[in-house]
Amino acid sequence: MPAPIDYSKLRIVPDFDTAEWWAATKEHKYLVRRCPDCGHKWFPPIFPACARCGSLKTGWFETAGKGVIYSYVVVVQPIVGAFVGTAPYVVAIIELDDCREADGAVTRVAGVMLNDEPEIAIGLPCEVVYEETADPRIVMPRWRVCGAAPNAWRFAE
Repeated sequence: MPAPIDYSKLRIVPDFDTAEWWAATKEHKYLVRRCPDCGHKWFPPIFPACARCGSLKTGWFETAGKGVIYSYVVVVQPIVGAFVGTAPYVVAIIELDDCREADGAVTRVAGVMLNDEPEIAIGLPCEVVYEETADPRIVMPRWRVCGAAPNAWRFAE
């Protein structure tokens, strides 16, 4: 397991577009934006309009917080102070299981994994977990592998 992240070195300020998302993480809920007009889902929640239909109405969809690793990268040289003592660590792109649309589009999110590189592979199932921080307003979602997959693939050295 990677060393802990020093969240005190990050300045996280929920704003108009992200305040509800951060409030949900405190309740251990993982949200993505959802357009009430066409049903399109997206992340991150900072975009003020639907990319599919252009609607300015935005809502939220509570995901189950489960997905599959679509891709990943191992960070060995962090550029953000909070992660200096954590390297090496894995950042994954996760396809959310319950965010597939009728046309096949899928919502993908990025997340810092709790697993070390040898435990990570493309195609493995994962789930969100919530990490408390020193700031009571901020609960940080992280991801961990939660099963196996017969066709999982790892980057070769």
